[in-house]
Amino acid sequence: MPDGIQVRGSHQYRVQIRRNGVYQSKTFEALRDAQEWRRIIEGKVTGDEFVDLKRARATTLAQACDWMIDGKLYGTNPDAKNVAAKLRYWTTSKFADWSLVSLHDWDLIEWRREILDEDNAEDGEQGGPEAECGAQTVIHRLNALSKLMQTWARAHKIPLDNPVKPGVRPSRPDGRDRRLMENEEQRLLEAAEKSSRSWLKAAIIISIETCMRQSELASLVWARVRLVAEFPHVDLPRTKNDKPRRVPLSVRAVAAFDSLREQGALTAIGSIPVLPVETGRGIIHAFRDAIRDQQFPDLSWHDLRHEAISRLFELTDLRENEIMAISGHLTPAMLARYTHLRGDRLGARLPGGKLNSRNT
Repeated sequence: MPDGIQVRGSHQYRVQIRRNGVYQSKTFEALRDAQEWRRIIEGKVTGDEFVDLKRARATTLAQACDWMIDGKLYGTNPDAKNVAAKLRYWTTSKFADWSLVSLHDWDLIEWRREILDEDNAEDGEQGGPEAECGAQTVIHRLNALSKLMQTWARAHKIPLDNPVKPGVRPSRPDGRDRRLMENEEQRLLEAAEKSSRSWLKAAIIISIETCMRQSELASLVWARVRLVAEFPHVDLPRTKNDKPRRVPLSVRAVAAFDSLREQGALTAIGSIPVLPVETGRGIIHAFRDAIRDQQFPDLSWHDLRHEAISRLFELTDLRENEIMAISGHLTPAMLARYTHLRGDRLGARLPGGKLNSRNT
């Protein structure tokens, strides 16, 4: 009889394990089951546990991606579609046919250097002139890959090594700091008035007044807009970080929503979308078309969110945590990436400034 196993009556085998100060025992009716349990437990205690990687070796990266996409295991928050798109990238990458156990951090570092053309990058730049995409896109793709590895390993109970280790991701690019220049907002609204999309001007105003993300504005329905409440607001049940929030509306924002409601007439109710777009891309395309022939260098729709958050700091007496509640940021560090203050506007907060005069 093997060491550590005792026969206890008819068809009873008791296993006793004493290793590293750990004592465990269990009784089985079959000797084979007793031996298997003893092997597994001793391996766990001593760190010599056998790991069967056959399934991981037989699974390619593309197959794992398809498994996660088909099962919709990447989440249900509004950003989930972006994760799925990043996973599809890996199904056609040079690693698509690689076994899951064959992909290592040094392979991904080499891939990153190639795709960002890092060897030809100027000092201080993250990518070279022939970079296929930006550093932020690489980070998103690697984040999706990391999530895949973790999810697949957990689902199959296999301790799979995650190749997305510290040092694989490129350094986070500096955030944009584009602000609307003097008279630029007025010129922007004038350009929007000339657009064939009659809703664009109001959408720009709402973006600047509320800090809402383009995806949040695109998915907003009239049932979530409360214009006649004591404190007008918009309820966002699903956001990028999967947390609901309530966004207060300024007088100017209420007027913009009213103009959209007048345009929609009888349809501006219930689950009808506030804007006639299916996704945030519809807003971006309309914005780009409107400013294509105008003098707005390097201005993007997303810059309006930066502008809105910066104004909350400059023109109101709201505290940081209150602004985070409006913008939807979860950490002060993320909020800081969207805040680009102008020193001259902070004068309103000094003694004798407009804010202090108003509050006295």
